[in-house]
Amino acid sequence: MRLRLQYNPWPRPALHLADTPNPKCPLCQGAGGWADDYGDYDTGEYAGTEYVTCGCWNPDRTRRLLPVPHWIAHRWLDQPDESAYSTEPPF
Repeated sequence: MRLRLQYNPWPRPALHLADTPNPKCPLCQGAGGWADDYGDYDTGEYAGTEYVTCGCWNPDRTRRLLPVPHWIAHRWLDQPDESAYSTEPPF
């Protein structure tokens, strides 16, 4: 099991300890799964896409560690990162 911290805003803001996909998995190459396109049996036309989860990872395996108060979650997580964008001209 490879663990990481994950913020989960629903139903109550909290920090969770979550599992991650195996980075050395030969099936998914560490992505945790893949998109599988399928078609209609009779016509052969595209019918949709289904996400297949790899056996090396269970996305539902999480443990709640610490509840986060609403005012902290809104203050820290809802503000845009101002360092990522600049209003200065490129010259």
